[in-house]
Amino acid sequence: MSTILGMDLTNTDDTVIPIAGSIYVKTPQALGTLLSELRVIGYTVENLRTSEKYGERRCDVATMEKKGHSLWFAHLENVQMGKCGSCNGLIKTAGIRAHGHTCELCGAVTYNSIIDGSTIRFSFICRDGEEQSMADVKLTAKRWDTAEGYLYCYPEVLDGLWLRGDRARQYLDAHKDKWEPVTEDGQQLIKMRYPNPWNYDVSAINPSEIHGHHWNHKIVKLWGGKEYPEFFGDFPLPESISIYESWHWPRHKVSPTLHSTILHACGQTDDKGWHYQDGTPWFRPGHWQNMSRYIRHFTELDADAFDRVWPGFRSDGPGGIDDLAAFCHGKPAVRNEPNIGNLLWGFGKMFREPLTIGESEAMAMAAEDDTVMADFVDLFKAGARATTDHFVSALERKMGSRKLSMSERRRYAESEGYRLIRKYRGCRERKYLAAFICWNPLTRDRLVVPA
Repeated sequence: MSTILGMDLTNTDDTVIPIAGSIYVKTPQALGTLLSELRVIGYTVENLRTSEKYGERRCDVATMEKKGHSLWFAHLENVQMGKCGSCNGLIKTAGIRAHGHTCELCGAVTYNSIIDGSTIRFSFICRDGEEQSMADVKLTAKRWDTAEGYLYCYPEVLDGLWLRGDRARQYLDAHKDKWEPVTEDGQQLIKMRYPNPWNYDVSAINPSEIHGHHWNHKIVKLWGGKEYPEFFGDFPLPESISIYESWHWPRHKVSPTLHSTILHACGQTDDKGWHYQDGTPWFRPGHWQNMSRYIRHFTELDADAFDRVWPGFRSDGPGGIDDLAAFCHGKPAVRNEPNIGNLLWGFGKMFREPLTIGESEAMAMAAEDDTVMADFVDLFKAGARATTDHFVSALERKMGSRKLSMSERRRYAESEGYRLIRKYRGCRERKYLAAFICWNPLTRDRLVVPA
């Protein structure tokens, strides 16, 4: 017997290999024993060759076997329960976090999404040819009449994500046809259509953020007569396990993309662009140990050599991927895809501190990609009448950076950055924007934009 994923399981001749929460089985005999033991423990085991639960198949069973897809799925059922905050009774979790849900034992309300004092950031729904724009406002709720489908808010206007101060008030006033002023118990309120459940065709608003809920429950996990917290608890078993039949495919040969196969098997992306580009650690010893097991059992690489060198691999995402790829092949093909995340992250950081070379290069790459830039412009262009000052203010709030001082704003306005943003609003010259975003207003560092 061996301890595998916290369970004592039969592992004759090292034929049951745990990797990153999954199990790879080397022989049909070992698979039969494993499935039987999992069922005894309490797992429900599904055969993915025949299961209809996962919808239309992307490929046939023969391809699943050949390509190394997961063919079995084991999971624990009914381990999660709700716990009422009033009576401490165990209740079903279905609907427990729906507004107005009540305990099936004592009748107490377990959750309210909106209460007196909740803040709601929203945009008005535009219909009948009204111009859509990235604008929003925030109000404080008084109450939500779910029976009639109306939300009542205090009239004081709070800053939204895109609009603040007078502009937020102007946005609210510009849509006065979608709300009405009312008075309740001497308190002036704003009344808006907001049904429960939400319905686009009926609601006046489209909420994007709600803070300040009423919680009167928690989710717990039960096993072996013991109660565990919903998150970050020491639950003794994995709630689900993907199981692979590794005897269908030979050991992976050395190739320029072998590192991708290893990373995917260990639950990691092979795309350097997905990671932070500033050296933030990502890979931990456990990641490399999972890769070591996969290399030892399922590739033609020298696993002993890998165990000797991986402690010296870089821990940041891009560096770790490069080091693994170099170990696997002399001329690896490493993915480094542009994405809007690196563009947004760099834009938020550049107002506070210098960018690393990796961040600048990732931003330049993203700015040169037509798809990424189209998404970027759609995200930040706050309507055709948006001013450059509005654009920059929205960026500051979106990224959560500190408010720029007047001297910083003046330096920014007098710099190339201001002119390039204005120019970009009237054209599609992505290289100009790439030159701007790779310019740091604090250090005036520049990066040559890739051709």
